[in-house]
Amino acid sequence: MLAIAGLCGCGRNAPVLTVHSEPSPAVGASLVPQATSLSDGRTLLSWQRPLEGGGYAFEMAIRDRNGWSDVRTIAAGTNLSMFSADLPAVATLPNGRLLAYWELKDPRDGDAYATTIQTATSDDEGRRWSRALTPYAEEYSGQHSFLSWFPSNNGIGLLWLDADERSKVRHASMHHGMNDGNHDMGSIGLRYAALDSKGEVVQESFVDPITCECCPTSAAVTHRGPVVAYRNRDEALGTKPAQVESARPTVRDIYVARLENGKWTTPRRVHADNWVIDACPDNGPSVDAIGNDVVVAWWTRSNDQPKVEVAFSADSGDTFGQPIRVDTERGEGQVTVVLLPGGNSAIVGWLEGGSTWARYVISGGGMSPPAALGPSPLHSRLPRWILQGDHDVAAVWTSKREEHPGVEVSRITF
Repeated sequence: MLAIAGLCGCGRNAPVLTVHSEPSPAVGASLVPQATSLSDGRTLLSWQRPLEGGGYAFEMAIRDRNGWSDVRTIAAGTNLSMFSADLPAVATLPNGRLLAYWELKDPRDGDAYATTIQTATSDDEGRRWSRALTPYAEEYSGQHSFLSWFPSNNGIGLLWLDADERSKVRHASMHHGMNDGNHDMGSIGLRYAALDSKGEVVQESFVDPITCECCPTSAAVTHRGPVVAYRNRDEALGTKPAQVESARPTVRDIYVARLENGKWTTPRRVHADNWVIDACPDNGPSVDAIGNDVVVAWWTRSNDQPKVEVAFSADSGDTFGQPIRVDTERGEGQVTVVLLPGGNSAIVGWLEGGSTWARYVISGGGMSPPAALGPSPLHSRLPRWILQGDHDVAAVWTSKREEHPGVEVSRITF
């Protein structure tokens, strides 16, 4: 599988990666990990654990120089939603509080994809949590999923894929007696909510009212404002959200938008892959930023050629260089990316051949040989990896064990 590595500029000033196994606080079966760097340098890891009677427990632990803390439960129940490409997480508020977000199944209208976002805050590092809230007001059930977040001076920003428009179309059809079981009319959009230091919503809007339906989103912060990366869908000019048919073949490439002066900029395409597909691939991009430097990694299957690509920007995402392919043959995506100091290199992680891989990539095209972290279940989204110092990355991923999947922690040095 590594045969083409020597044909792609490997080793051109790129250091070799070394992977070290680290202890994980998630014992037994565990899935959908997410890592957060705390302001004092500690690492917070969250995950979901399957319950014997059905459902999941949403749990977390914090690592300091002495190791991992006790495992703390954020929420638990038979109605907790779990999808391997959709990661709940714990965010940091500016006053030292934590804010957790996760999803509950919403069976009210018989929509198998309907979920409700829940948020809660903690003042004591996850030992106790406030009453759960929902960061929007919706009359009908529908999909609310694939969240990402970014820090702000006053709180955090939440972004997610939202089916409010589709829910309205479906209910209008049912009201007029035209319900034929087709729930595919109406768009999914990328929605934004600004939360204050108490975790309460103070502003909300749609970044893009028409997007691909179920690909993870990713956010980072530049000097010119937060930037979000997501998979879009190109509809004909003038198409209204209510007119969108999800199964219609459309180009579904990766786009970015930036929040400036309280408003989101017009979304821009990272690269014209021109991938036409009639369904959502459940495979979204990852973005990271330092200053005005931005990096985006993503998966595409344009021309029926699956591959993982990465592109760099030096102007806060206004423009991007030509994409660099980082997989070795048939990448499966579910990517993550960490921008390194200097802004012209990154560590990219992805799934391929039933394993999780990592690579050091330089904006000019040089890259290290791929480094294997270990076998992984298909479709397991990689969370944000955390840079620790100039030559060390904390990598979190899901392993494929004989009995059950498990959350693993690795240290990648270079």
